Amino acid sequence: MLACPVLLAACATSPRAVPRSPSRTASESQPQPIAVSRTIVTPRDATSIDEIYAHARADFDAHRFGDAARGFDRVVELDPEGALAKRALFDAAAAHDQAGDLDGAAVRYQETARRFPAEPSAREALVRAVRILAYLERWPEVGQAAEALLSRATELTQIERVVAYGGKALSLVFSAEPDAAEYFIDKGRDIVDAERLDAAGALPRDLAQLYFALGELRRVRAERIVFDPVPADFADALERRCQLLLDAQSAYSDTMRAYDAHWSAMAGFRVGELYQKLHADLMRVPPPKAATTAKAQLFEGAMRLRYSVLLDKGRTMMEHTLAMAERAGEHSEWVLRAAEAKKAIEAATQEEGRALARLPYSREQLEQALADLARRKAK
Repeated sequence: MLACPVLLAACATSPRAVPRSPSRTASESQPQPIAVSRTIVTPRDATSIDEIYAHARADFDAHRFGDAARGFDRVVELDPEGALAKRALFDAAAAHDQAGDLDGAAVRYQETARRFPAEPSAREALVRAVRILAYLERWPEVGQAAEALLSRATELTQIERVVAYGGKALSLVFSAEPDAAEYFIDKGRDIVDAERLDAAGALPRDLAQLYFALGELRRVRAERIVFDPVPADFADALERRCQLLLDAQSAYSDTMRAYDAHWSAMAGFRVGELYQKLHADLMRVPPPKAATTAKAQLFEGAMRLRYSVLLDKGRTMMEHTLAMAERAGEHSEWVLRAAEAKKAIEAATQEEGRALARLPYSREQLEQALADLARRKAK
């Protein structure tokens, strides 16, 4: 059981009087304060806060991050208001981060900013908190940390502003009001354009969050366009859906240019899902109401033949995502989703083949029907 921290100072006097030296002045004869390091007493040893911190710092520098995290945490636990507490709390967050304990790191970064807002480390703690919370997909907390970061806008570098705008955009795009994310996405993209951060080649990793938020906003808007019931102008609705799909794919592709395996897996899955969902929505389009059985079957066959390419694109994207994840050693939930989606697309492709085989039309007849439809549309 730990004893309370104590200051060790002792002085022994003899019962006999000690004559004063005649050479001393009055001030010299007064007791002088003794500086003693704050000491922690345990059943097994006694060591100072300074020594615990120094050992933790040595462990961190030697990449023994687990040991370092425990040491820094102990400093904060034993002396939470001491001179080293603010440094130890931030260092503990960094050690947990490096050790792979992202939840523990996020808590400590947020606590650093909350307890020591006037310290320079508070800004850096918030930047790191936004990054980690976004990685963990804790969207409301991402938004709160991003807001706290934006409140210090005058202290931020341009790339830190992008982190804040990207984090706030992500928190909104996954909320009940995703369109509100557009303002923060545009603010971030203004900085990217002004600083030429998206020049040819790899992008800074901090741009991945911003571009993923842009892809998500476009994806949400695309999936609002549905085809059952059939819209008044089906061709126009389909064109708008396809354009938003391509725009979202472009943003996700920019996400991948940051060469972060986690964000790339998220983006790759989303691209494949865009094609998968478009195919599923189009297959719900009912045949014309006045169509005979033969024409309804012809309509079904033409739709299946025409839009089967969407399944091919979706499967290809899932395969690329899984291959990238295997190379990078990425094993997140998004990789599992991509594997499951690949299986679902393969099953849908097989069902497409069986459905076409059941129809009383050959592939040539269906292709001719599509060609006739294209000519009528052109006229």
